[in-house]
Amino acid sequence: MAEAAANMVILAPNDNVGIALRDIAAGSLARTIAGRALEAGEAIPQGHKIALADIARGALILRFGVPVAVTRADIPMGRLVHVHNVASRYLNNDEDHYE
Repeated sequence: MAEAAANMVILAPNDNVGIALRDIAAGSLARTIAGRALEAGEAIPQGHKIALADIARGALILRFGVPVAVTRADIPMGRLVHVHNVASRYLNNDEDHYE
């Protein structure tokens, strides 16, 4: 049986989020070309972040090895990381909607 195509990329080794290369349905596997895989706990839209491990409230979100946000709630592995559960370190979430 053929391997499923990669649908997620992890930009740096110490990142705690992956980026969806296309929409990932809830309950399906998010997987990298290197074979790392985890179950999506909810739908992850293309271009959005998915938690690679449980991330505690107040922790930094690392993307490309750079802290880009701080969590406002605990984020379980496989869940969407976005404006509802993080605050940007650079922009105002209320107006800019970057994270």
